[in-house]
Amino acid sequence: MESYPKYKQVVEQLSHKYLNGDLAIGEKLPPERELARQLGVSRTGVREALHYLREAGAIQSKQGGGHYLLVSRLEDAADNQAKLNLKADPSLTAEMLEVRRALECEAAYLAAIRATPADLETFDDCLDLMKHALTEEQGAMADVTFHLTVVRTSQNRMLIEAVDGIVAQMEKNIRTTRRQRFSSDASHYQTTYAEHEMIYLAIKDKRADDAKKLMLRHLNRAYEEIWGERK
Repeated sequence: MESYPKYKQVVEQLSHKYLNGDLAIGEKLPPERELARQLGVSRTGVREALHYLREAGAIQSKQGGGHYLLVSRLEDAADNQAKLNLKADPSLTAEMLEVRRALECEAAYLAAIRATPADLETFDDCLDLMKHALTEEQGAMADVTFHLTVVRTSQNRMLIEAVDGIVAQMEKNIRTTRRQRFSSDASHYQTTYAEHEMIYLAIKDKRADDAKKLMLRHLNRAYEEIWGERK
């Protein structure tokens, strides 16, 4: 999909080059500047990718000391990632939802005004995958892509740049809120899908005010279901 997170492409490049089984655990990665040069990407993209790999349990970062491999293959980090995912900080999750509320509600409003046929097709693909996902990973990626598509569809360069700077944290927040919502009540799968579908229909029908309100309701509901109250 067109809105596939940019940093994920950098993660794939780094994994292909350094996490393919050729290097030993404990080996040090080149400096960020050198990685950016090797991969032909920005240092911001490298930092986001390294953040993802660190959260996944694939590397360890030492302040002023660089980045070191904790596994020789990215697939071997799955157990580490599962453990890290269980340690989500509720206060950080809340703060990220506040940031998302500030950015995504306006993005939804603008998306309803500016959506192109190609944008609507991407939304359709996201909803189809979300509805028929066979695994939570598929559902989560459809969820992430849906929200990033809302931002891209706004066509506001400053808004898109702001989200690009926090895209890894945003993805982690979506995964965390999904896990917490679904673990308490399996019916929240259907509720979450319906919320996304209503946002999409408002965008498709160019109902900008409704799109904004529905995005706010969606994010507020995550607060309410996780913490039992609106924050």
